[in-house]
Amino acid sequence: MKSISNSQPLTSLVLIEGIPGSGKTTTARFAADWIRHHGAESMLYLEGNWDHPADYESTACLDEEQYAGLQAQFPEVREFLDQQARCEGGERFFHYREMQQTYGHSLPSGLMETLAQYEIYDLPVEKHMRLLRGRWQNFVDRAQQENCNYIFECCFLQNPFTTLLARHNLPLDAVRQHILDLAEMLQPLRPRLIYLAQSDPRATLERVRSERPPEWADYVTGYITGGAYGKAHGLSGFSGTAEFYAERQTLELDLISALPFPAAILSDCISWEARYEAAARFLRAA
Repeated sequence: MKSISNSQPLTSLVLIEGIPGSGKTTTARFAADWIRHHGAESMLYLEGNWDHPADYESTACLDEEQYAGLQAQFPEVREFLDQQARCEGGERFFHYREMQQTYGHSLPSGLMETLAQYEIYDLPVEKHMRLLRGRWQNFVDRAQQENCNYIFECCFLQNPFTTLLARHNLPLDAVRQHILDLAEMLQPLRPRLIYLAQSDPRATLERVRSERPPEWADYVTGYITGGAYGKAHGLSGFSGTAEFYAERQTLELDLISALPFPAAILSDCISWEARYEAAARFLRAA
């Protein structure tokens, strides 16, 4: 792990992965603090961060025809939409949830709902994959010019498996290839991955379900069992959700062995203190 005093503009990337409730957020914060404690700059991006440099969170993407339709539907905010849009490759990007939080009281009725229809994680699978590959590549290109260590929670394995497999039931080979393509793209950043493996995924989900608001469990269950994978495999209720996450962990652990960069698998069979020590050893070797 490089120091901020290093004269070479090399960048490190630490990826934290695991199923819900495995301790990704706790581990990501530990990694960021450990890096800072050892004299290097670190940037931590947790799940749901609107400003994520390599992922999209609550972001809508409209092509020119769709954007023209949006302006025609809401002519009173045409100038505002032009100001809020990020234009790239003939497409317009809107951080619509951030817009809602900032300007909600003054936005016309129906605007946020309309933008949400173009949520990147709800787009047709080929367009979704294209946009994510472009986002990761832009991050890699920019990060190579910086002297910073990035810590990302869950966006490398969790998001592709959840979207491509759970939502779209894309063939597993295609899901794996998408992630392996991203892994090759990341190579200039010397990435390292920490995976929080669970000995009993169902028990982990039961625990986290009891700790989080009921709305979280309802949303996750609906997303998993209501997606193409859940329907194809007859998944239902919490049992079906637990079945998917157990399978997802198996698939992720299998894929990790094919990654072209180092990975540390930390099991919940050992104490958190032991997991932190193992994570520190892994980071120290970077």
